[in-house]
Amino acid sequence: MALPDVPSSDLLDEDPRDTISRLIGAEEERLRIRQADLATARNALVRLHGLGATHDIPAIAPITVEVAPVLLRSLLDDITGPVRNAVMRMDVGSGTVEDWMSYNLEAVREGKEQRTIYDDSVLDSPVLSTEIAEWAAAGELQRVFNGMPSEFAIYGDSAVVGPAVWGDPASQYVVVRDRMLVHLFIDLFDRLWDAASPIPWRRANDEGEDAHLLDLLSRGFKDEAIARYLGWSLRTVRRRVARLMEELGAKTRFQLGAEAVRAGRLESKGAGTGTLAYQGSGPRPERLGPAQRNG
Repeated sequence: MALPDVPSSDLLDEDPRDTISRLIGAEEERLRIRQADLATARNALVRLHGLGATHDIPAIAPITVEVAPVLLRSLLDDITGPVRNAVMRMDVGSGTVEDWMSYNLEAVREGKEQRTIYDDSVLDSPVLSTEIAEWAAAGELQRVFNGMPSEFAIYGDSAVVGPAVWGDPASQYVVVRDRMLVHLFIDLFDRLWDAASPIPWRRANDEGEDAHLLDLLSRGFKDEAIARYLGWSLRTVRRRVARLMEELGAKTRFQLGAEAVRAGRLESKGAGTGTLAYQGSGPRPERLGPAQRNG
């Protein structure tokens, strides 16, 4: 801590308690001035990037990692609706700066609604799983998706922050302010959310595991992804799928989906429902996208 310039004679003649009190007071005043300077700089950055301006707001503007935390904090403070996150990776991107992550986490704890869809690959890492669990404990609504198309964050209905190169979270990030584009992102997120599955640890118990397994298969999860998701071995997944096929009289996974729907063990979701992801040998049918799966 930098101390103010005080004549040495004053320090010798003054009561030590008074000296300490005066030094602390001087440092508090310096801190107040510093905070005011930082607030001024923050507002200048916001105006520089068009956030908060009433005119000439660019539809898409690049942002740097250095500026991103300031912009994200401004967006979070200004919106009234939820934050919607689509996460491919957790080690890169504009939202990985520690100060911003702490601020965002505290906002969720205080009641800010935040929904996040994580790519199922994050379940491979125990460290990342622990981090996700912390966000869940704070109140974040979470789901996992097999094959996230890109990464982006939607702030209410006012802005989207995402990579300039679709599907590449390591690329430079941009902020999108065009309202039509923002609403298109909201629609995409909602479709992904409907097609995603709950985070495994949020299940209250192990009852209904067969129904959960059927649901994951119907959503296009491969055996390896299901094993990661449920914490099973790959052998267990394949053994239980084989048991279900025998139990429902199905010779193929396609038939398994149809028989599961017919038996009321898999919810019907529209045209083509009841067809499970192909995972055998031979040509693989083209996988349905989220919009197609949701009719």
